[in-house]
Amino acid sequence: MSRFLPLYLVLLLVLTVYQDFPLVNTIGEIGRSPMIVLFPLFIFCEAAMLAKYKKVMHASKLQKYLFAFILYLSFVSIVYVFVQFMQGSYSFGSENLLGKAMKVLIYFILILFYIRHMQLVFSKIKSYKTLYGCFFVVVTLLIIIMILELMSIPNALASLHAGSHPYWRVRLLTSESSTTGSIIVVYASILVYLTRYLSGFAKTLSIAYVSGFFLFYLLVTGSKGFLIVSLLTLVVTMVKFLDFRKKKNFILLLSVVLAMYYFVAHFSAGLVSSFSNDIENYTSSYTRMGTIIISLATVLHNPLGVGTGAYLMYFDKYVNDSINLMSQFYYRTFGIGQINAGELLQYSNSDENLGVKSGFFQWVMFGGIFSVAFFYLMARNLIAKVKSSSILFLALVFILLSLLFVALEIKYEVWLLFAFISFFLGQNEINHSNRPRVAK
Repeated sequence: MSRFLPLYLVLLLVLTVYQDFPLVNTIGEIGRSPMIVLFPLFIFCEAAMLAKYKKVMHASKLQKYLFAFILYLSFVSIVYVFVQFMQGSYSFGSENLLGKAMKVLIYFILILFYIRHMQLVFSKIKSYKTLYGCFFVVVTLLIIIMILELMSIPNALASLHAGSHPYWRVRLLTSESSTTGSIIVVYASILVYLTRYLSGFAKTLSIAYVSGFFLFYLLVTGSKGFLIVSLLTLVVTMVKFLDFRKKKNFILLLSVVLAMYYFVAHFSAGLVSSFSNDIENYTSSYTRMGTIIISLATVLHNPLGVGTGAYLMYFDKYVNDSINLMSQFYYRTFGIGQINAGELLQYSNSDENLGVKSGFFQWVMFGGIFSVAFFYLMARNLIAKVKSSSILFLALVFILLSLLFVALEIKYEVWLLFAFISFFLGQNEINHSNRPRVAK
């Protein structure tokens, strides 16, 4: 058992970053992550724990917030689907509204079970050095994957991805490069945090290794979102460490200022050029902004949210309003008379890939002001825990900012970080009377 658990954790960590699983071609988007295959195992472990302890173990505030949110989403989803049924609308395109509501709710339930399962595995591994070894192995694997990608672009590791089309940027085992930055940040930060349990030389060597891993990705990534969120994270960090009375804070602040200077000097020109090219030739910026506007319009008219099924109807309802608003914005701001909204127009009267290109605003569309309350309570709880760890604070700020840019439903590394913080830095709130002491 002592050998099995580390191997199993490594498997879980690898499957966490695998977000372009070919099963998506068979069962739909929920199959883009292999976590759906592990769902029966998660349920079995929960049943075994309940049978053994006669109560729910390892219940953190994060889990309680998420559970309450799922209950609310279930209620509002049923209500809004029922309203649509009363108006004679039973489906949108090929999607039955009630069926869609149930399918989307499975994402949320799976996230809750994933968090609980990761915390269960953490509780069974009794050595921080073993945990460190597991994360070290996975980080090394990610470096190898990046090197292989760079050597074989644009057809890198095609057999491991859902689609066989060429791809010209580093994306690891995800569908696109914009989704990889959070993986790098989460795994690198947790590995650095665990180095505190190593000896002096090993700790220094490990930090250098992780720093090289992060810088390597920073130099090869083509993700604009990653670079923007990195800069915003540095700004937030600088504000946090403005207290010059502490020597450590002054040194960190100086490091942040130098990093910001390096960022602006070396990446700003390429970033601006990339955005200009995107605005002139592509549709991604229009689609992202347009879907966010649709979310805001929906919540403005439905403050309690519209649930996980009927949102299809409201998404289609506000597509044209969103395009008109964006056309006015881009004309007044950039002097662009006609925007390329082709991708956004494809959503009209279609049920394929309908969703907001932002995890935060997608969930706000689902749950309205209750979603905002959920994110606020979750962020406040996690931020309070990481005050004692600068590296996890940086990672948490980065991830919270990333919620504005990436979808959340299969971004399990996000929930891995939250679960790790809740378990290891929130020991007082977790119900784990039988939790073993973790050896250094």
